[in-house]
Amino acid sequence: MTPDEVKQSITTWCSSDDDLEIASDRFEPGTDFSFGLKAGTLSTAPVDLTVLKTDGADRVTIRRSVTLTGDNVDAANQLVASRPGSVTAAVERSGADTTVVVQTYVYLDGLSKHTFVQAVAELARTSTLLDAIGGVETASVVDQEAASVASDAVDTDFEPDSTAVDEAAVTPTPAIPAASTFQQPAFPQPSSIPSGTPVGQPLPTPSFTPQPYQPAQAQPVQPAYSPQPAQAYQAQPVQAQPAPQPSPGGGWAPNHSVPPQGLRAWSAPAPSGPVVANLAPGLPIQVAEVRGAWARVICSNGWTGWIDGRIIGVAA
Repeated sequence: MTPDEVKQSITTWCSSDDDLEIASDRFEPGTDFSFGLKAGTLSTAPVDLTVLKTDGADRVTIRRSVTLTGDNVDAANQLVASRPGSVTAAVERSGADTTVVVQTYVYLDGLSKHTFVQAVAELARTSTLLDAIGGVETASVVDQEAASVASDAVDTDFEPDSTAVDEAAVTPTPAIPAASTFQQPAFPQPSSIPSGTPVGQPLPTPSFTPQPYQPAQAQPVQPAYSPQPAQAYQAQPVQAQPAPQPSPGGGWAPNHSVPPQGLRAWSAPAPSGPVVANLAPGLPIQVAEVRGAWARVICSNGWTGWIDGRIIGVAA
């Protein structure tokens, strides 16, 4: 399938699903296409995701960046480790907060409406659990329903624990301690899943054998996920750009890279102007000019734009 055919198939599937909504097209250097997707539009807490295909890649990536208040590195790592193997994340401290870039893949040789919608549901559910850990507000406020989902952050990959979960563990608080979230897992029965939670596909019963949570239809895709560790994400944006070759006359020479949460770019150093690009995490850039809090950057393909220079430490 050509990139245009892949994008057309995905947008058609989203248009026919009442719980999904195409938000907008986005520009990311080094990609065949990129657009925003809102999952869980029928729920009280929809989640904004990014769907993209890196130039020449054999898979479609679904990604979301979350900033959690406070030091929640351990809690975020434990939550991601409890999710299906297809979901990976990069977690790091960012000042006083914690930045999490969580993502999953659907390979082109197994791409179908079922596998795509299932991958979106898995990432949306993981995002909702991460939001509950840090008390983050999404497009709608994370209410008691989302907080109760976070209390069973361990997936049904394990046998049920007979220990009852303390009721205080499911009450919405600004930050859910990692101990109460993971050391006393409770497993949702099918009837207890809120109708508005963006799950997408029914969960298996608790008697399911301890295998990664995948419906039978998705098994052909599962082996392709297992060999892909979290490091694959770190290399992805870099592979999309050719290695910079400075010209003898003082051409492009990268001196910074885009942080894990990505960067928005403007056509001019004016915050009231439109955002013209969302630079991918890890993308090498050259800072060519600094004006106050603004910095003009140049990508390897010659594209230039203005960013908030304070984020990469080149402006005060």
